[in-house]
Amino acid sequence: MHRLLAVLCLVLVAGCASAPKSNPEPKAAAPEPSKRPPFLNPAEIMKRIEDSPVTYRVDGKDSPPGGWADQLWPQRVASLEAPRVVEQQGERVIVEWPESPEVRALLDAAEPHFQAKRYEEAGALYEKATSVCPQCYFAWNFRGDAAYFAGDATTALGHYQQATRLNPNDHRSWFFQGNALARLGRFEEALESWAWCLVLNPRYPVIRQFFRANVGLGLVVREDVIVPRGYAERAGEEISIQFDPDHDPAWFAFANCKALWLGEPSHRQEMTGTTKEHFTSVEELECLGSALLVHENQKKKGETERSDPTLERLSRITEEGLLMQAVLFEVGARVHPQVVLTLDDDMRQRLKTYVLKHVLVPASSVDKYDL
Repeated sequence: MHRLLAVLCLVLVAGCASAPKSNPEPKAAAPEPSKRPPFLNPAEIMKRIEDSPVTYRVDGKDSPPGGWADQLWPQRVASLEAPRVVEQQGERVIVEWPESPEVRALLDAAEPHFQAKRYEEAGALYEKATSVCPQCYFAWNFRGDAAYFAGDATTALGHYQQATRLNPNDHRSWFFQGNALARLGRFEEALESWAWCLVLNPRYPVIRQFFRANVGLGLVVREDVIVPRGYAERAGEEISIQFDPDHDPAWFAFANCKALWLGEPSHRQEMTGTTKEHFTSVEELECLGSALLVHENQKKKGETERSDPTLERLSRITEEGLLMQAVLFEVGARVHPQVVLTLDDDMRQRLKTYVLKHVLVPASSVDKYDL
């Protein structure tokens, strides 16, 4: 068996059971990981397409600058401003953190002072808010901000840490905590906090802007590794298979796989236990795996003139057993920005490993063409 295919098979058995539910509606039970059919390889996918009564047509088409990710994985679940994770029927569910009207009034009253850089006055109101509601973690964050911008990083850190203790599921608390730790010169601890911020909200734009603006920290948040140059969509009664002929032909295999999942409900049923179209890591692993197999074969043949560096990065990630984490981090979080909050602690830890190895990394370790 091809080495990469073997790794993908292990991912299917070990990882897909932890795939998140991105849609709050109940779905039919998926097959047990050990009972799922194996992933199809590119030739098997093509054979099913050729044998299908559905009409598939191939359209060469220039892809958008960032690939077809927005079209493939549009956001389907709205984020909550102050997320709280609770257990319901054995699953982690996200609900809104309870808000105190009295605390909200105090925070609103403090805002003009904060904006005017009157941090002592703002801090006094934030302190009153935490006294009124000691469990209101967001008030502790505001109180931390007043101290941080007043130049007291030590006091700010204590307030941010209290916020993370009260609610460890809000990415912003970890971001603020990381900033305070960095201000105090505690960079290893800051890196841990920033990593947790990215785990909990992979597409959080503020932390990405922060590292672009603070190059002296020596860290970068790498750009996406899953940049699809293949796509499939319905065109009336037909399925249009689109790929960018100027890019790696591996993306044609990806587009074929996406077309199969779109045009053959029986395949979705076989792999996930339902014909309902929804985000599932099984689909993404099969389709990315198909692209990676073609990419590897092209390399073996020396046909690398259109080789995609993102696929080369993704190959390394796959060989490390972290493809599931890449899918959750980049694809799942597009569909459901807070999807990680529904995952168990073990998967969160694996995502943190992925972030520290492949996302939030020393600038010196990254080629400027491989961000």
